[in-house]
Amino acid sequence: MLPEINYHPIQGNVLQDQGYFTFAPSAPLSRWVQHYWQLNVPLGRYCYRSMPDNCVDVIINLRNADDIFIVTPYSSAVVFELTGPEAYFGIRFRLLGHKAIVSTPLEEWDLLSNDTRNADVIPTRVIDALQDLTRLNLLFEQRCQHISTALLNASRQPNVDRRLMRFVRYSHQHVSSNIDLSEKTCSEFGLSARQLRRLTQLHFGLSPRDFTRVMRFQHALDRLKTQPRKAFWTDNYYDQSHFIREFKRMSGAKPNALFGLSVLYNNDKPF
Repeated sequence: MLPEINYHPIQGNVLQDQGYFTFAPSAPLSRWVQHYWQLNVPLGRYCYRSMPDNCVDVIINLRNADDIFIVTPYSSAVVFELTGPEAYFGIRFRLLGHKAIVSTPLEEWDLLSNDTRNADVIPTRVIDALQDLTRLNLLFEQRCQHISTALLNASRQPNVDRRLMRFVRYSHQHVSSNIDLSEKTCSEFGLSARQLRRLTQLHFGLSPRDFTRVMRFQHALDRLKTQPRKAFWTDNYYDQSHFIREFKRMSGAKPNALFGLSVLYNNDKPF
């Protein structure tokens, strides 16, 4: 089972017309998949700035059936350089939701291939369905339904370490307060601090501290989007300057500017 938490990570805005679409699948896939998305890149040299969210994305270039890759969790914004026109279709899994189709621990993925963009860990039927999207003339929602069928056929109940789930729930429940990762707290998860570091590295590719920082950042993004005038940073950070520094390190922009900017931007005009 996956940790049942109300966690809906946010990315920045794509301000180009018809530039970005999302679609949330219905149950039971909604337990594992946050949503499907499509990014349409106009003609020219562009950058896409992706916000950290602790989730795994599987992505295909809709103009190149062989260009399938996985984006694993990271602890600060990552900039992808893109040359348009291109269109990318992605599956964004929930926290640990990728384990419904991939049994190999995340840390071991790169050991399976010399190509770090290789998606060999993804089941063949899902790869085939993704490649179908490059050949079939489908609308976005039809693409989502096509992928849903393949995921349902390939998925199984995820097997997640219960100790790791306790840590994820704790991180989410205490995101508005100081998160304690002492030996005493770790013992309540059923492991030592060292074992926790090993587990989070194995399944997220992040340290426990980086994982919780990303959770806190995503909480700040949500509050900033829904309550932009409230000084919510007092619940999460030492002071306002600490919040601004941390936010800019994580996102690449100041809090009061992020949602007014497009995360897909011309390469000649910095974000």
